[in-house]
Amino acid sequence: MQMSKRDYLESMFCPRHVSSWCMSKQKRCFDLVVSVAALAAFSPIMIVIGGVIRLTSDGPVLFRQERVGLHQRPFVILKFRTMRHRIADDERGPSVTKHGDPRMTRIGSLLRRLKLDELPQLINVARGEMSMVGPRPKLAQHENLRMLCRPGITGAATIKFSHEEKLLTEIPTEYIEHYVTSVLNPEKCRIDSQYIETACFYEDLKILVRTVFKVGNGSLPVTQPKHLVTSRQRSSSVKSSPVQIARIESMEQATQEVLRSA
Repeated sequence: MQMSKRDYLESMFCPRHVSSWCMSKQKRCFDLVVSVAALAAFSPIMIVIGGVIRLTSDGPVLFRQERVGLHQRPFVILKFRTMRHRIADDERGPSVTKHGDPRMTRIGSLLRRLKLDELPQLINVARGEMSMVGPRPKLAQHENLRMLCRPGITGAATIKFSHEEKLLTEIPTEYIEHYVTSVLNPEKCRIDSQYIETACFYEDLKILVRTVFKVGNGSLPVTQPKHLVTSRQRSSSVKSSPVQIARIESMEQATQEVLRSA
């Protein structure tokens, strides 16, 4: 039976309260100043990237996709396109991307590795659809968080799972969507909820510095995800080979190691 919209919203992670900084005019002014300054500073690089994308692959320079924004309102996120424009039905794969994805363009993997594909989101910030720091905006089917603040280009959960694409390489393709929704996203929601409740100006500065310089994986305490679906449970609902189950067990162990060391 399909879940109603009300039941779906009630099942989501909901922060107990919103910090005074999260939705303040001061944070919005900070986002506007930083995003406009960054657009001015990075515009030459963005023009070069756009030209390289045009020369090396067919299709538009920008990738546009609907994501969940403030108060669950959808908006269109902007990124530099890193995948082939037209992909055959048998190559479409999951809606999330893992390291070495064959759908990537030649320049796409480099842009993702350097996080340069995220630069157009400065336009989203300037428009007021996003913030410099906040929960990452997700697809509607992946969003488990009541978005009580603007989604961000970076955030505490983004830093902690900065190597997510490499982590996903251990997962059989048919399980990626399930793993993201049942394991990774609930843990991200826990971290993002904590951010919404405790955010302040200095925390945003600290997250921005960590993002730029890739210093550590954040200081927020991390526990093993409560929503972890074991390979035994999964094998009872999805027919799996012993090899696939072994790979999932290895992947779950790797995830726990990441969470313990973060």
